[in-house]
Amino acid sequence: MTVANMITILRFVLVPAVVYCLLTTQWRLAFTGFVVAGISDAVDGFIARQFNQRSKLGGYLDPMADKLLLVSVFVVLGFMDKLPLWLVI
Repeated sequence: MTVANMITILRFVLVPAVVYCLLTTQWRLAFTGFVVAGISDAVDGFIARQFNQRSKLGGYLDPMADKLLLVSVFVVLGFMDKLPLWLVI
């Protein structure tokens, strides 16, 4: 398990936390979690390239973590009527 993969797994852990914060209208905390996830995406990519820690597992996990966070946020915000349905779809 590489450091880059561990950072990616942290993004998976952040998804339920961000969703919970959104559902409980803790907007600042949800935004902070979202920003941390975004920064960690850049950091794990940098580490993987700079220190030659690219892995097949990371190649699958990284885009999955990105999509899971984005889809979760869009669906929850749509459920809360904060985004129009056409945008969620």
